[in-house]
Amino acid sequence: MKKNYIHLIALSTVIMAFLPVMGSVQASENSPSIDSLSEQNHEVKLLENELHENMILEFDIVTGLDEQLSSKPSYDEQTSHQPHEPETKEAAYAAKQMIHKLQNTGVYTWNLSIEEYSSKLPITSDSKRTFEKYFGYQFVMEMLNSAADSKGDITNTLSVEMQDEGMPSWLSGVAARTLVFLLL
Repeated sequence: MKKNYIHLIALSTVIMAFLPVMGSVQASENSPSIDSLSEQNHEVKLLENELHENMILEFDIVTGLDEQLSSKPSYDEQTSHQPHEPETKEAAYAAKQMIHKLQNTGVYTWNLSIEEYSSKLPITSDSKRTFEKYFGYQFVMEMLNSAADSKGDITNTLSVEMQDEGMPSWLSGVAARTLVFLLL
């Protein structure tokens, strides 16, 4: 009987010692890996460096995307026939206007324009994919939906949202100002 108690206590001690280890293994399987986050940061940093190296400025991105989108009838028509409402940069109001314009442009037209513009950039294919990801319809719509529930300036709100997604501050500022110009 004494031996059974000793075995039970020893077994309980072993189980208790390994439970925290097993819990952390299971938690790490369910959480995003540090490698994928560092890879994402590396891709964004690479894009940022290549834009700087090739002297691609914010003005170039804004005008290039505007020209590309303006060549698409669904985008061009809505910019020329927009009613003149008082323009506000308050995040909630502006985000709703931007969402409406993005939806009217459509997923296909928006993404095609982004891909066509990025194909003209003198950067690597990895950086082009990163550029397309961060200016793509899905990402932009997610940022605008988040901004629709915010207060403050739309440009600052979008910039902060993008930084939360791993974008460096310089690039998030450029992307936010570009989106405000194109969609507001």
